[in-house]
Amino acid sequence: MRSERWFERLARASYSLVLVGLLPSIALRLLYRSLAQPAYRKAWSQRFLGRVPVRLLALGAGHAETSNSLGPRLWLHAVSVGETRAAAPLLRAWLARHPGARVMLTQTTPTGRQTAQTLFEDLLGSRVFLAYCPLDFPWAVHRFLSELRPDALVLMETELWPNLLAACRAHQVPVALVNARMSERALKRFRQFSWLAAPALGGLAAVLPQSQADAHRFQAAGAKRVLEASGSLKFDVQLDHHQIAVGQGWRSRWSHRQVWLAISTRDDEEEALLQAFAEQRPQGVLLIVVPRHPERFDRVDKMAAGYNLRRCRRSQLPDTLDQDMQLLLGDSLGEMQAFVAASDLCLIGGSLLPLGGQNPIEACAQGRPVFFGPHMFNFESLAQDLLDSGAGFRIASAQNFVREAYELGRSLPRLRSSGRAALDFVVARQGATQKTLDALDALMN
Repeated sequence: MRSERWFERLARASYSLVLVGLLPSIALRLLYRSLAQPAYRKAWSQRFLGRVPVRLLALGAGHAETSNSLGPRLWLHAVSVGETRAAAPLLRAWLARHPGARVMLTQTTPTGRQTAQTLFEDLLGSRVFLAYCPLDFPWAVHRFLSELRPDALVLMETELWPNLLAACRAHQVPVALVNARMSERALKRFRQFSWLAAPALGGLAAVLPQSQADAHRFQAAGAKRVLEASGSLKFDVQLDHHQIAVGQGWRSRWSHRQVWLAISTRDDEEEALLQAFAEQRPQGVLLIVVPRHPERFDRVDKMAAGYNLRRCRRSQLPDTLDQDMQLLLGDSLGEMQAFVAASDLCLIGGSLLPLGGQNPIEACAQGRPVFFGPHMFNFESLAQDLLDSGAGFRIASAQNFVREAYELGRSLPRLRSSGRAALDFVVARQGATQKTLDALDALMN
């Protein structure tokens, strides 16, 4: 046992030395990303030093008497937009169950932070507090925990950091990994670095996997406390009826027979999509493309210009669109549900190139059939279930998508049937929030 502990410390020390060596590169990367998103230049003391903003200190040791009387303190880390949206129903349910509780919600990306500000606008500064998560430097995570003193830490999906988990053990803060998922590819990486990953996974107080397959992979990777599969929190998506009304309003003023939406496209996979669309030029179709990262909006716009597509941007959207308009670039944040509401069917980004795909649930929740390419390995089980239910369609290439989407849109009975299947698919799988809530209460008790 002592030799195992010694080996774990040596492994983590080696990892920390490598991380410190990468510090200049990490800083330069943040500066580079700040050229497109200036918010990356902010809050470096939180990222690199683990300093907690003064207004958040009421959550921690600086006000121990007051904070103890208010109830439990939960730290939840949601990396970016998708994780933050998935966590929203869980956090609101947990706060409703514990009237005196507070949540410290951290993100890694500015877009995730902006999403949290929108979703929790009514609770910010009173029950929900926002900060950037410290990078996994030993001094940063220890300081963050020392100042906040949370009763538990909740991590979303796959966000596991060795120094953070070790610091939580030292501070006696139980850690739960919820909405947890692990692909076969990720399992291979965990096994490759088992000397570092296994101790981190073994220190988790609870793992709540999305599926039984995820549960088996976490156990194979070294997790010891894997609970029964709870399903995905993302199925409990909260529909924003205002956004949906906005999207429906757009559609009512457009003269196109079909509207297709490409969700969260990445890493220039738009090139193949725009080329296929320009070559086939389906009549009466408007293609909406929403890049996943805001810093790519201008790049995708220039890409579209090279294919001579008549286009406009959401930020300059006129009151009406005639059928000559072929492309709408979604260059706004927080309007995905409006774009879905304005569309007939959706293409899931990250699947045309080997990037692993993106989450299709938000589109299905509004009854939209989804298309995805051959690379959905981050959502492989979900993709297969969608295919089996008739709500999803796998395409081999962007050219296949344009042809098959056009044929589906021309058949109103088929379109409606696949849309109903998509909605039924989501409704049948809801309930993960309640299961996760009960597990968190058991953990904190």
